[in-house]
Amino acid sequence: MKHGALIASLLLAGFPLPSEGAQECILSIDEVPPKGATQVWSPLFQACWEKLNETQGGDLEKVAPPNDLITKLEGFKWQAEEVMPEDGYAVYAGPATQEFARETAASIKKKFDIEIDSSRVPTIPQGKAAYGILLRELKFEKKFFRSRNKAMQFRARSGETHMVEFFGTAGDYSEGYSVHVQVLHYEPEASSFILSVATDKKGENLIVYCPDLECSFRDAIERVKKAVKDPLSGPYGSLKHGSLHRTDVVKIPYVTIDAGTDFTAQLSGGLHYAGEPLPWRVASAFQITRFELFEEGARVRVDAGAGMEPFGEPPKPPPVTPRSFVCDRSFYVFLWRTGADWPYLASWIDGGDCLTPFPK
Repeated sequence: MKHGALIASLLLAGFPLPSEGAQECILSIDEVPPKGATQVWSPLFQACWEKLNETQGGDLEKVAPPNDLITKLEGFKWQAEEVMPEDGYAVYAGPATQEFARETAASIKKKFDIEIDSSRVPTIPQGKAAYGILLRELKFEKKFFRSRNKAMQFRARSGETHMVEFFGTAGDYSEGYSVHVQVLHYEPEASSFILSVATDKKGENLIVYCPDLECSFRDAIERVKKAVKDPLSGPYGSLKHGSLHRTDVVKIPYVTIDAGTDFTAQLSGGLHYAGEPLPWRVASAFQITRFELFEEGARVRVDAGAGMEPFGEPPKPPPVTPRSFVCDRSFYVFLWRTGADWPYLASWIDGGDCLTPFPK
């Protein structure tokens, strides 16, 4: 399975300029997502904001009139070097000129081998810009199976249902994922679970969380962190067993997100920096997100182990309790580095727009 993420953020600050209306902000981590929506969060935008502030030469003393989103950006606490993948992102800041745009595009081309159209970045006299990119392609240590003959019915909180394609594992095949998929949390009565899937990037996991109740990004993040610190550790085959075992069922729909969000209106207000005679304003701020989740492209792995001589009666396998890890309703997907307080990507899946319809 491969899951790729591309996020680009841009902030342009200049003297007072008119700003156009913005789409719904997806940065909020304290609100329950609206029904039937697909939303994405990443601290990359936070990194751009902080980089832009560094170019001002003085602290941000006040915002007039006050702005809630800017207050949250200024108060956000994190360790970027722990959260972000070192070789998977970059943030640039400088004067809002075509020269800066060309230099940024050249650097991104060299580091990520991706072409950025520098002409799309507008120039602003006496303005400053920050540009960030997050590019990550991960592969699961063990490839999942694609369902080619059966669809999964996905139920959105809006009441809509979608027949979609999915991947996963079931039956005796699930035993082969015992060292690759960790079961952090499982509540069968509520159909709630948290799975952590190992990837080819050491210390980076994909985490799937199907909550029992509506919850915000922040609540989900805290629940996952708690489960990581205190994962299941029951005996093999039990409900509390901490790995996939024989007869477990995993079903995850294919996810494709391609979204753009304009944050300009949410960042209104004059920014008063120390030492600056005039306030600054955010002239343009947007984020582009592309994210895919599917089963192909797994790294080929050869496992070796010690075997027993083929003599005598083979031992009977221990009894197991089948468990169901089926994402047939709204769920979260996180890309998370081990030990980090925040994921570097969080996705809330609750709409058919990002799912792959099963062919009729």
